[in-house]
Amino acid sequence: ACEKTHFRKIILPHTDPSLGACPYLDTCRRMHTCRFIHYELDEEDRDRTMRGDLTQVCDPSSLRPAQWIQCDIRNIVFEALGDFAVIMLDPPWDIHMELPYGTMTDDEMRALEIRNLQSEGVIFLWMTGRVMELGREILEIWGYQRVDEVIWVKTNQLQRIIRTGRTGHWLNHSKEHCLVGIKGNPPVNRHVDCDVIVSEV
Repeated sequence: ACEKTHFRKIILPHTDPSLGACPYLDTCRRMHTCRFIHYELDEEDRDRTMRGDLTQVCDPSSLRPAQWIQCDIRNIVFEALGDFAVIMLDPPWDIHMELPYGTMTDDEMRALEIRNLQSEGVIFLWMTGRVMELGREILEIWGYQRVDEVIWVKTNQLQRIIRTGRTGHWLNHSKEHCLVGIKGNPPVNRHVDCDVIVSEV
């Protein structure tokens, strides 16, 4: 049997096949009216995906339930949460565009007491294009040394690079940046991976 993923076209009454594939594919916000072609997983592939064996990825006994705190992070006492070896942040940057969630000002980002979450360790800080310099500044304010950067190249449903994004004031953004910082001298396995992630949105 073929191990590749297969898709089938979604042809609706308003679809015009001559237009080709929708640039947004499964992230299209107007699929009920969009005249371009969209795709969905072939039924057999979808069933195979759903049957994926989690035990091949990790030991189920080591999994813990997800935890989250619903709060205003501008006012939380971070040190009450504990001391973490690794922190990953995807902050609500103000990118000067209309977004479906609240954002924080640059000064509010600077004022976050992230340093209180970690005495020594690694931090990953996801950034948007507008805050590239600000992100580096904030890492230093929080007490970290920037040591590297990861790039996420975004692909669509068909594993092609997204060329028509919804972000970017000048060019369509097909990637995101993540700064890597360290505090202290944490034990880190170096040179075991690369700095580029190619993955579906």
